[in-house]
Amino acid sequence: MIDTDFILENSNVCAMWCAADCEPTDLAHAANTAIEQGVNTISVAPSAVAVIWPWLENKNIKILARFYLKSVNSETMSGITANINSVFKQGADGAQIFLNYNDMDAFVSQIYAIRDDLFFNKRLFIGFDITSVPPCDWNHVWDSMRRIRADGIIFAFTNDTGDNSNFVGQVYGAMKCTGNENKMSVHFAPMQMPGRLEQAARLITELCPEMVDKMKFFIKDNPRAQ
Repeated sequence: MIDTDFILENSNVCAMWCAADCEPTDLAHAANTAIEQGVNTISVAPSAVAVIWPWLENKNIKILARFYLKSVNSETMSGITANINSVFKQGADGAQIFLNYNDMDAFVSQIYAIRDDLFFNKRLFIGFDITSVPPCDWNHVWDSMRRIRADGIIFAFTNDTGDNSNFVGQVYGAMKCTGNENKMSVHFAPMQMPGRLEQAARLITELCPEMVDKMKFFIKDNPRAQ
């Protein structure tokens, strides 16, 4: 039997997700909680990076700035590049870039040329809704992430319809196609149903035990998180 309770209670596996509209007092609370609980990663809105960084400086807690791309073109890429560069100067250790899966190829083509300069000594995580990926495309997903040397993928699950959802099947398909010697991390954005975290942990442990120490589950710091 897999001890999923141990996995989910491990502070190295759990990470914190702060609301997009967090007030400074909320961010201070989140920073203090992360320090007390031994959480090593925290995800915040870009505007929160400069606010939370002084509380986390020298605390060995990684700050990831969260970005959302509604479309991929030269204008949106120019804008997000400038914003990512700005948060790195303010103390962020990496960026989580969420996009529509259908835009992934266009994004990879545009970020490829600037990846090393923009993310020098910084971390890059690409996120999208796990259910938006066609089952036959998982090899292409991992190949694309390797092409831009992403540090990891972060899966969202935005429309959980319970037993009618194919979350387990999608996680299974993703993990079966990771490839040999995969060095990327697998992260999960906050889920509407906490039980999804246990399902994902169980599948990763069974299918890719070598990736257990690379998985991470983001937990909302407060009910307003989005």
